[in-house]
Amino acid sequence: MNGSLVLGVALLAVTLAACQKQEAKTDPAEVKTVIQADEKKWNEEFKAKNLEGLMSHYADDAHFVADGAVADGSTAIRKAYADALSDAYFGVTFASDKIDVASSGDLAYSRGHFSEKHEDRKTTQIVSESGTYVTVYTKQQDGTWKAVEDITVSDPATRKTSPVVVTGPRLISF
Repeated sequence: MNGSLVLGVALLAVTLAACQKQEAKTDPAEVKTVIQADEKKWNEEFKAKNLEGLMSHYADDAHFVADGAVADGSTAIRKAYADALSDAYFGVTFASDKIDVASSGDLAYSRGHFSEKHEDRKTTQIVSESGTYVTVYTKQQDGTWKAVEDITVSDPATRKTSPVVVTGPRLISF
């Protein structure tokens, strides 16, 4: 009888675990809403030039590619963002055209378009351009979604330059 009780409890535990696993299944619509809200916040942090806020969107082992520059890991991504944010003309806006969630429920991607403005430090021209991006997200152990792959591609046909307008003394670096 004791062995039957143990077997019964084990079967009950397995059944409950299976039910809990089904209940914990990720709702794709909910994930899309979370990523849309995250992207809205990400845009606000670009506008505010909030480095810490921008970094909060990435997993520690994320991979970032922009204009051929590659940043692997949060330290390299932080440096890339810090360099960009030091540009007085820098600005980015982006919006997703599609967000999809893998059936596993722990992987999602966002594909969309962006516009960027920055100073080309070699020519001191202001560059405006747009392009496309793909960002891959994974669900973290704490339930949040973080970018693990973030790849942008500029469309050369959209590249426009204009001179920097100097309104006061300008420091020249050598």
